[in-house]
Amino acid sequence: MAPQQAGGGRRIASLLGHRQVDMAVLCLGSLLRRSAEPLALRLHDDGTLTEADRERLAGELDGPEVVSRAEADERVADALAPYPILRAYRRESPLALKLVDAALLAGEELAYCDADVLFLCPFAGLFRLEDGAGALFMSDRQNAYSVRSWHLLRHRRLRLPRRVNTGIVVFRTAAWDPDLLSWYLARPEFAFAPVWREQTAWALLGGKGGCRLLDPAQVAIPELEAAPRLGPVALHFVGPVRSRLSAWAPLTGDGGAPEAVRSRPARPCRAVDLASDEARRVLRRLVGRQAHEPPR
Repeated sequence: MAPQQAGGGRRIASLLGHRQVDMAVLCLGSLLRRSAEPLALRLHDDGTLTEADRERLAGELDGPEVVSRAEADERVADALAPYPILRAYRRESPLALKLVDAALLAGEELAYCDADVLFLCPFAGLFRLEDGAGALFMSDRQNAYSVRSWHLLRHRRLRLPRRVNTGIVVFRTAAWDPDLLSWYLARPEFAFAPVWREQTAWALLGGKGGCRLLDPAQVAIPELEAAPRLGPVALHFVGPVRSRLSAWAPLTGDGGAPEAVRSRPARPCRAVDLASDEARRVLRRLVGRQAHEPPR
């Protein structure tokens, strides 16, 4: 299956709105400049981009294609007609546009990058699926999923790879399974952490077989207290570390040969893996609460 090509190169999708424009100009601009492969952007508007935003994005990101919310509504309507659960999720969550629209409009293969991934040095081979792989994601520091450990024991359909992070996604869209997604999204018990619901859905799709993760030594989530340094190819500035983006942004190395990005097969996520992460999160909350208690 050939990846979708735009006029200026391989098409890379991203989702953003008005509040993310400054960050997108910085981060997606670094993606375009540091890729050894010509790339072109398809930006999915969450419905909040203004005309001034569109003009700025056109000028600073090499004239990307922008898919408006109204246009996307029309283009995905027929595919979602038999799936009321997916339609409802798409109305409720802007992140559903990444899970649904980006996949449905991608052609045979989706290549996607969040607008908060900063590329620090030239790279090659990032958006490439190995033979036999159906999905490629970033590696997270934890199993950031919206299901609990005991759900994995009760539900055989919950086959998840370990530590998927969806800041970067490459996915063969033939494996996009609306029935599986509807089954997952219909169960309130699978949404204890709504912010991780979309990421869990992607992991569920990737768990159907052939999932790989990018090498976390090259593409990672930075530690909150880490000193900025050259070395990683790219860093994903998720919410808890978003404030650190401005500190890393000046550290950009444009010289030298592109670094080939590596990946490795994802290991299955077991109930014990989720339970371990759950225990660590509880412990961090307890420690944090004690630290803020007044002395007796």
